[in-house]
Amino acid sequence: MGTGLAFALKYRQQKNIAIAMYGDGASNQGQFYEAMNMAGLWKLPIVYVCENNLYGMGTSNERHSHNTDYYARGDKIPGFKIEGQNILNVREAIKWAGAWTLENGPICIEMSTYRYHGHSMSDPGTTYRSKDEIAAIRKYRDPIEICRDIILENNWA
Repeated sequence: MGTGLAFALKYRQQKNIAIAMYGDGASNQGQFYEAMNMAGLWKLPIVYVCENNLYGMGTSNERHSHNTDYYARGDKIPGFKIEGQNILNVREAIKWAGAWTLENGPICIEMSTYRYHGHSMSDPGTTYRSKDEIAAIRKYRDPIEICRDIILENNWA
């Protein structure tokens, strides 16, 4: 859908971008590559954002993806990886990528995130990761704590 939106923007000559967000598990599906191929061919104004939370539904990245460098999955479409738990990183990456894609075509961003709970009701998220892992992420990478620390360290509040 995002690639179709980007095509419409280019067709109508609107100076804007589309952003397509998807998870690491979804990047293994065929339509993902088909859409990126079209976007690359037509230099569409789209930013592909992979929210890599380290787990597809019920399994770790290493068990469902041969290539876990999701930012590099666009073949010849450039990409980069950022810490997606930091709101300022996300803002600056999207701002930069948006300007870049208007001039050059599609780009991929892999945002390293984390899902504290299971993927759905049928996936409680307790069989493939430990409580210690979840607690460590909450302690060192929680986005609310990161944002709070940035605000306090810079005297923004």
